[in-house]
Amino acid sequence: MRRTRMSKNRTLSGLVTFLILAIVFVGSGYLIGKYLLASLLQRPPEGQPVSGDQPKQPTGGGETTTVHISTKPLTLYRVQIGAFSTRERAENTAQMAIDKGVPAGVMSPDPLHKVYCGVTSSKEAAQKLAEDALPRLSGIVGEDDNLYVATMEVDACNFSLTGNEGVVGEIERAFSTIDNAIASLIGFWDEYYLKQQISVNLASMKSDIAAVKAGLDGITPDSGTQAAHGVALALATELESAIGAAIQAQGGDSDGEVQGMTSVIKIIDAYVQDLKGLE
Repeated sequence: MRRTRMSKNRTLSGLVTFLILAIVFVGSGYLIGKYLLASLLQRPPEGQPVSGDQPKQPTGGGETTTVHISTKPLTLYRVQIGAFSTRERAENTAQMAIDKGVPAGVMSPDPLHKVYCGVTSSKEAAQKLAEDALPRLSGIVGEDDNLYVATMEVDACNFSLTGNEGVVGEIERAFSTIDNAIASLIGFWDEYYLKQQISVNLASMKSDIAAVKAGLDGITPDSGTQAAHGVALALATELESAIGAAIQAQGGDSDGEVQGMTSVIKIIDAYVQDLKGLE
C-alpha cells in the first residue's frame, strides 16, 4: 500500500515537472520566434538606408504643381543724404547719420553708392522726414544743402515655381503676406512722419509675419524652390525686426524710429534686388 502511494506520488511529480518544462519551452520558442520574425520584417531592403538615415524629403504633402507669383508695383519716395563713389564712404556716412539720431542705409549702386535716410509712399511724408532730419545732419551735409527727395518705382515681379504642392503653396502664401506687409509698414511710416493717427495694426502684422516664418521653417524646399524659399525667409526675418522697431517708435522710443526706418531702407533694397533674381 505504501509503495503504491509512493509510486503515485512519483508519477504525479513527474507529470508536473513535464508540464512545467513544456510551458517553458513553448514560451521560449514563442519569444524567440516573435523577435526574430520582427527583426526580419523590419530590415530595410538591400541598398536602402536604415531608419534615421533616410534622405530628407520635401514636406508639405501633395503632388507636384506649378504656381505663379506676382508682387504689386510700388511708387516710393527716397530721401537722399549723399552719393559716393565707394561703398566704404557711403557706409561711413550712413553710420555718422545714425550716430546723430537719423536713420540711414545704403542701397545698391546705380552706379553711385547712395545713402538714404527714409523711404515713404507719400511725397509729403518724405518732405516732412527730410525737414526733421536736416538739422541733425550738421557736418554731414552743407548748411545750405537740402536733402534730395527722389521717386523710386518698384516694378511688379512675376515668376513661377514648380514643386511639391505643399511647399510651393507655402512659399506663395509667404510672398503674398510679405508683399502686403511691406506696403503696410511703409504706410505706417507715412502716418508717423505726418503725425497722423496710426491706422496700421503693427501687432497683427507682426503675428502674420511670425506665421510666415513658422510656415517656411516647416517645409523642406527642393532645388527648384530653394532660392524663392530663401528669399522669402530672409525678407520675413528682416520684416519681423523692422516691425518690432516700428512698434517701439510708436511707443515713443527714438531708437525704434532710427532702427525701424533704417531696416525699411535695407528691406526695400533687398526686396528689389532679390526679386530680380527670381524672375
